[in-house]
Amino acid sequence: MKLSVVLLLLGWVTWARAASPFSDQLLLDEPFWSDGKAEVAVFNGTEKRYGIARETEVRHILVRESFAAQEQVKAGNWRAPGTYPVIKLNQIIAVPTGSYRYDQSHSAFWRADAGTLIKFAHTTNDSCGLTYKQGNFTGTRWRYRAFTYWEGLTETDTRAAPPAGAVFYDELPFKLRLIDWGKTTRFTAPLMASVIGSKPETLVWNEAVFSVERQGEAWRVKVVHAKGEDRFYFDATSPYGLRRWERADGTALTRTQVIRIPYWKLNAPGDERYLLPGATYP
Repeated sequence: MKLSVVLLLLGWVTWARAASPFSDQLLLDEPFWSDGKAEVAVFNGTEKRYGIARETEVRHILVRESFAAQEQVKAGNWRAPGTYPVIKLNQIIAVPTGSYRYDQSHSAFWRADAGTLIKFAHTTNDSCGLTYKQGNFTGTRWRYRAFTYWEGLTETDTRAAPPAGAVFYDELPFKLRLIDWGKTTRFTAPLMASVIGSKPETLVWNEAVFSVERQGEAWRVKVVHAKGEDRFYFDATSPYGLRRWERADGTALTRTQVIRIPYWKLNAPGDERYLLPGATYP
C-alpha cells in the first residue's frame, strides 16, 4: 500500500513538471547570471494617466543577487548562513503628466533555483504624495501591505493563499522569459492584477489564457485577462529579452537599448551614454 502511494506521488510530480509551461533553462544559464553585470533595458513608449497616453521612458534592470533569509532583502554578507540567490527585476517608470509627474518603481524577486516569486515591492511618488506596497510569500500564502495617502486606505494588511500556478501581472516581463520555448503553445494560469498605482488592491487571481507563437525573429505571448489583452514580444534566442509590450489599455513600450553593465558603478556624469541606442560597454 505504501509503495503504491509513493508511486502515485512520483507520478503526480512527474506529470506536474511535464505540464508546467515553464523551464529552468534560463535560470541555469550560469555565464549569463555570474558575469558581474546586470541587464539594463530601456523602453520608449506610452503610459496611460488620467485616460490619456503619455510619452515616457521605462527602464528594466535585471540582476541576480544574494538574499538574507530572515529579512528578505539584499544580503550584506553573501556568505552568511541562510542566504540564497534570487533574481531581481526593477521596473522604473517616469511619466510627465502636464504640471504633474509620476515616478514609480516595482521590484520583483524570484528564487533563482525555481523561478518562484517570493516578494514584490512598489512605490508611487506623484505630485499628491507617496505610496508604498510590499508582498511577501510565506510558502503557503501572501502577506500584502500597503501604505497610501488616501483617506480610509492609509494602511492595509491582507493575507491570501494563491491558487496553484498563480502569477502576478507585474512579474510577466521576466516570468514569461522562462517559458519552455518551442514546446509550450498555450496554457492558463490564475493572474493577479497590477499593483502599480497609489491605491491598494485586493489579492484576487482571475484565470488568464496565454498563447505562445513564433513570429519571425521574436516569440509572441498573447495574454487574455480580466482587463483585456496584452501582447509581449521576446527575442527568439536566449536570454529571451523583452522587445515590445502592447497592453490592453492601448499603450505600448518598445525596447531601444539592452546592455549588460555594472550600473551601480556607472554613476559619473556622462555614464548615461550607455543607455543610448546601440551603446556598448567594454
